[in-house]
Amino acid sequence: MATETGHGYELPELSVPSSGFGSLFSDIGWVCYRSLKKLSRNPLLLMFTLIMPLIWLGMFSQTFGTVFSRAESLPGAAALPYDYIAVLLPGIAIMTAIQAASQSGFAMVSDIETGFMDKFFVAPIRRSSVLVGKLLGDAIRMAGQAVIVLGIAYVFTLAFGWKIPFATGILGGLLIVLLAALFGVAFSGLSNSVALFTKNTETTMMVAFTLTFPLLFLSTAMVPLSLLPGWVQTFSMFNPVSYVATASRAMILTGFNWPEIGQAFAAIAIVGVLLNALAVCAFRRQGR
Repeated sequence: MATETGHGYELPELSVPSSGFGSLFSDIGWVCYRSLKKLSRNPLLLMFTLIMPLIWLGMFSQTFGTVFSRAESLPGAAALPYDYIAVLLPGIAIMTAIQAASQSGFAMVSDIETGFMDKFFVAPIRRSSVLVGKLLGDAIRMAGQAVIVLGIAYVFTLAFGWKIPFATGILGGLLIVLLAALFGVAFSGLSNSVALFTKNTETTMMVAFTLTFPLLFLSTAMVPLSLLPGWVQTFSMFNPVSYVATASRAMILTGFNWPEIGQAFAAIAIVGVLLNALAVCAFRRQGR
């Protein structure tokens, strides 16, 4: 049995607080389900979420691809067995994950403004399941976006002759999807923290967008490390986006580079623990 809350989600009818791991997983599942159902009830947002990766894929590949082609045609330059789109593809996957992470904060503000967050605090569910369930819903959405980006690139490789090696095949593609989704979940901690502390959509949006593009363009997301200016190379060493992009790019161009993959997971873990710990503190403050 479930009770309709009026906000696009049904909470289970429980007479006593849930206990045990089974109940915890059930609570997380309900919150995750609500998050995904809320997205499906907003067709415009759903369409924007699905189309934006394709727009970025086309726009950035055409803009930077021209520069890449000219550099390749210079005297003495060796012809590469792949197009710039192959270099860019991991960056687009990460970009869409960061965008989805920003939307997580917007959804948090919406829940606060509509009073739905207060219903979570009085519902007979574990409070920890609220954040975990939301992050699980975000992870599923981010993974779906990454699958769309890689899938479209693969179809275009077959249909239009794009030179994208996909050196590691399906297994590498799944690992890229996992890295993008986990990084998005880690970055969600920032937007959720700002949303919970400020309870303001504009502030959450400003902080998210202000950080997004410097993180992307001051990293290896768009071009390899060797092509970046010296000071950007130095900055990128402290930028977690670089580790995820470099590991993902290697899986597309050359093969599995396990040290780089390990560094990518380590960077995600560090960012995720720091930012989501801040989100947990903000969430506890909200529930007082």
